[in-house]
Amino acid sequence: MDADPTADMQRKAGDIQRLVVEAQGEAVSEDGTVRVVTGAAGDLRELDLRLSAFELSGVELGEVIVATIRAAEHKVQAGLSAEMSRVMGMPVGEDVFGGGLQRIDPETEA
Repeated sequence: MDADPTADMQRKAGDIQRLVVEAQGEAVSEDGTVRVVTGAAGDLRELDLRLSAFELSGVELGEVIVATIRAAEHKVQAGLSAEMSRVMGMPVGEDVFGGGLQRIDPETEA
């Protein structure tokens, strides 16, 4: 640790900020039809569909895309949590991150 605790905290804050900007998670659906890359803020950075994806119904394709996005988000959150734990020198749980797709209950949405 630096002799100046303020400087140490500023350095850690800068490191974390860079980690968040650069963090991304990639996932491929089980059947390989969908590949996504998401950022730490839940932003969708890449969406790749194989030709076979278009053989699915619209509903099926939507479900595969959403599940793959959630898998990528989980990966980015796990990776970011591990990196933040390393920088901070203490455990940081995955549940501290927000963002991503909000779950919608079809029973309550009209």
